[in-house]
Amino acid sequence: MSDQAQTQTILRPSGAETYQEIPLPAGGTAVLTYNDLWLMIVCRNSMDGDWTRTRAAALMVTDPAKKRALADRLWRLDQQLGGLPAIPDNVLRLNLARAHLWFNERMVTDAKAG
Repeated sequence: MSDQAQTQTILRPSGAETYQEIPLPAGGTAVLTYNDLWLMIVCRNSMDGDWTRTRAAALMVTDPAKKRALADRLWRLDQQLGGLPAIPDNVLRLNLARAHLWFNERMVTDAKAG
């Protein structure tokens, strides 16, 4: 089989795809989407990890109500868990520019790519 036949195109996430599932202390799991990942990246890299600043900034960008709701959810989850999961360096590098573009200019999507 040729290299070309083995190559598979991986679509960029639209935002609603599952990035990670994390166990909750009371049982069950919380699902983090790529929308959540991108907002976590913005919070940690541009807002010094400050959810209050992130929540305020969310009101000044494209799709403010949905981004504010995501920030509120992540802030509550952060408090409940005593911290959100670390973002691996390779994931951060791959998503850093995308996260800021999404935050400032794109809509929050509930539709999965594909």
